[in-house]
Amino acid sequence: MPDAPAPPPPPAPDREGDPLAAVTGALHGLGRGLDALSIAEVLWLAATAGQHDPAASAAAAPGAPAPDAATAAGAGAVDARERIGRRPGLGVYGPSGPGGASLPAREMSVPRAAALPRARELARALRPLRRVWPAGRGTRLDVGETVAGYARSGELLPAFRPAPERWFDLTVVLDRSPTMAVWQDTGAELLKVLASTGAFRTLRVREAASWPPVAATSPGTGAGGLGAGAPSARPRRLVLVLSDCVSGAGGERAFWDRLRGWAAATPTVLVNPLPSRIWRYSGLDLPAVRVTPPGAPGARNPALRFAVPPLAELAYGPSAREHAPVGGHGDAWLPLPVVGLTPRSVSRWARTLMRGDPDGCEAVLLPGPGLVGPAPAAPGEGPADAARTAEAFLRRASTPAVRLAVLCSAYPQLYTGLLHVIRQELVPEATAADLAEVVVGGLFLVEARAAGAEAGVGPGGPVLRFRDGVREHLAPRLGARDALRTREVLTRFVAAHTAAPGRFPALVPDAAGAAGIGPEAEPFARASDRTLRDLGAGSGTGTGRPVTSGVAAPGVRSPARPYFFLSYAHTPLLGSRTTDSNRWVRRFFRDLCEEVLALADLPAGVAAGFMDEQLDPGARWAERLSEMLSASRVLVPLYSPRYFTSESCGKEWYAFAQRSVVQGAHDAERVQAVVPAVWVPVPPHLMPRPARQFPVDARSFGEHYTTEGLYGLIRLRSYAHEYRQAVGQLAARIVGVAESTRGASAVTVDYLRAPSAFRSHAPGEESLRIAVVAPTLRDLPQGRDPRYYGDVPDRWNPYHPDSRRPLVDVATDLAFHLNDQVDATTLDAEVARVERAGPSTGPLVLLVDPWALSVPRLRAALIALREAREPGTVALVAWNRRDEQSHHARTSLLDAQYGVLPARWYGPDGHVSESVRGLINLGAFGAAVPRAVADAYAAYLDHGLGSTPEPE
Repeated sequence: MPDAPAPPPPPAPDREGDPLAAVTGALHGLGRGLDALSIAEVLWLAATAGQHDPAASAAAAPGAPAPDAATAAGAGAVDARERIGRRPGLGVYGPSGPGGASLPAREMSVPRAAALPRARELARALRPLRRVWPAGRGTRLDVGETVAGYARSGELLPAFRPAPERWFDLTVVLDRSPTMAVWQDTGAELLKVLASTGAFRTLRVREAASWPPVAATSPGTGAGGLGAGAPSARPRRLVLVLSDCVSGAGGERAFWDRLRGWAAATPTVLVNPLPSRIWRYSGLDLPAVRVTPPGAPGARNPALRFAVPPLAELAYGPSAREHAPVGGHGDAWLPLPVVGLTPRSVSRWARTLMRGDPDGCEAVLLPGPGLVGPAPAAPGEGPADAARTAEAFLRRASTPAVRLAVLCSAYPQLYTGLLHVIRQELVPEATAADLAEVVVGGLFLVEARAAGAEAGVGPGGPVLRFRDGVREHLAPRLGARDALRTREVLTRFVAAHTAAPGRFPALVPDAAGAAGIGPEAEPFARASDRTLRDLGAGSGTGTGRPVTSGVAAPGVRSPARPYFFLSYAHTPLLGSRTTDSNRWVRRFFRDLCEEVLALADLPAGVAAGFMDEQLDPGARWAERLSEMLSASRVLVPLYSPRYFTSESCGKEWYAFAQRSVVQGAHDAERVQAVVPAVWVPVPPHLMPRPARQFPVDARSFGEHYTTEGLYGLIRLRSYAHEYRQAVGQLAARIVGVAESTRGASAVTVDYLRAPSAFRSHAPGEESLRIAVVAPTLRDLPQGRDPRYYGDVPDRWNPYHPDSRRPLVDVATDLAFHLNDQVDATTLDAEVARVERAGPSTGPLVLLVDPWALSVPRLRAALIALREAREPGTVALVAWNRRDEQSHHARTSLLDAQYGVLPARWYGPDGHVSESVRGLINLGAFGAAVPRAVADAYAAYLDHGLGSTPEPE
């Protein structure tokens, strides 16, 4: 068959006038038979390569050597600042490595994913714990007995009976050891789940390191319980210990002796994120058994039934083979249920504890005191063991854990926040146990701070850095398609969750940035200019304004900001009624939204207001409330007697007030965006202090508004005209206040962490005192920037220029919204009182400038207060991460701080408190004030109202 004639050559393109035609002709001239589709692919690849950043992909190919700084800046190389200015989008990097910085960058924060997989299933698994105790401490009306008594005597005398209540008070004990830092976010979300289930009367959180020494005694004596005499006084208490038993408390012998004392006195369970098959590699290398309940719900640990494994005697000495339900001897085995963070494990334990499930649950046996040894040592860090470590992990780990580890091999190191995002978006079937296998499988070194933190990156949780040689062993398993898909998925996640309250720090290239990206770094996502603006970080190619703890750039208006947030007290159902008890509030909300829409210029699809009844049953209500409290322009509280006794209403009020205070500091004005409405009249003396600053001016609301309230007006037709008049006037005020705050900067708040604004810390007349420890312009340390100071200490403003108000004003406003009386004081006045042995009149919060410790006068004053050892003193150290002068002197300032300020001034958990490191921005300071005030009052009241000094 003769050969087919060759196709005629294409017409010669006009290469001078059409560059695309010139390139196409050149490709045709290669003689490779390229068709139109092949040419299009080549052009697309060329265009993509034109946007590629050589420094950003230095680690893209596994095993490829990273270019050093000299190569990046050598002859023929394009300047880093020029490359940044030319790119249409920016890479989002994790912490910078230790190899130096070759690309200037600035810090920002990106959204994090949920740290607790299957949280809703875990909440459902806790349902057995919602069992009620029939004879509670409260009372309720006994209708039947009241009617019977009336029939007998003819007098209507109410009869009461004990009201049912939840079975347990819950105490959550957190292990703060180094490896548990990886599970910090997971523990926080677990606390949210426990708080939202409604399964417990109260929920308290304690630190494992703060446990007092306990002796192993028989249950009921109270020696091994929650403080002095607590187990015998409060028998219906449940202790939940969260620990991985790898380091810190889990590796200490005293930890297990304390745990045994608690378990002997009250029901105790250990929650361990590690899968059971690797328990033996941790401090939990104890005899594993299955325990069954004795039959009664809520049984203490000594009453659980189990059989001692035969080999346990060889390891720990002889003990009874069959454990008697009434045990309690000091040398007897004590069962400790252990559950993982999976719905199945939690459900089996809950059914065993409260429903007498005969199948039982997993547990370990605690031997006698002093018999549990330390946890096994961590694997070595030498490169010779890298291949063996990686192969051992690949053989024994679960499939989701292996896939997660391989996906992480695209990056030399990563924040735990990024690890949670990869797990949620790319390996959704992975559980907390799978995540734990990756973290403790020997692949990573856990570092408390990123190497790039010295360049200004704030702490975002621990950093996981691959051990030498491990990443190179895992990377070949990561295909090019999976690597590309990982980048695309993370990019979409960052762009789609810009309003998420949870964040972790990251770096983006910026020619004017103060931070630096190391040459070995690999971006995990790309951020467009729009994404950066949504994150509040400004333009991608300019200097921008970094996100500071949830504070967005001013002037950026969210496209979906409702005008008002309706805060109201839910009316409980009466008896067996199934009607909507809040139907009148719902109707008022609809009427108010209609009036606001008629007066405001809102775009289509944007709600005029928000009411929590709009939440779907399966929605993450806490995150949604936080989001709407952050976005809504005005808070509309419905005043009623029930409102000021509601915990949730108090939290909503304080969250919004905290946002307003931080906004006012940024914008140099007080943002009073609260428009109250009278639902049911409340006498003025019943209103808490924060509500009294918002009096209700009802002169234009109608004649009966102050006497009947909106609830009285909405129910009667005769008041229909006055009701419409009141709603119209209220809508006009909402729109007026909302429009006046249109340009205010947006601030993110956390509903769950907010305290109630209606609950005072002090039961009496004790006043909170706030004192500033800062130099003035007259005694500044040599060379210190004077922009942060004034003529008196109270003018100290460490967060300039982000904040335009002195820090003491911000702290006073926040404390006022906690329903606390605040008295002005000074450091000199407190020292003079201590020297003359005057009594303390209340707890004291010190606002400390690290530079003050360089001033001899202020240093001596702080030492005098420290030596007085007065209870109820808490220190808040303000440290502006944008203050380059403080950053360069950070080491010496921290040394001075640790040498003068005692640990007790940081609160009960001072060893891990953010205040120790310094509150790096105004958002962090605003979040720390409520806890500092609570800690100060607790210490003050616990020591007899300041009459006795604190112990050593």
